[in-house]
Amino acid sequence: AYENTGGHQSASVALLDASRSGVVLSAIQGRDYARIYVKELDEGRAAISLSPEEQEAVERAMKSQ
Repeated sequence: AYENTGGHQSASVALLDASRSGVVLSAIQGRDYARIYVKELDEGRAAISLSPEEQEAVERAMKSQ
């Protein structure tokens, strides 16, 4: 029914407290799969490298505090 539709779709959101600690949630969806990733942040720093989209979500969250 959806043979020629859609490629990859993704979204990221950062949930941070006043000390800039929290998580970044990323959802990635393809035709045959959906994945959710969670990366922890401690004072604005992630132990695992962030994708450009995840980094943008962190920067937006930090500006809104």
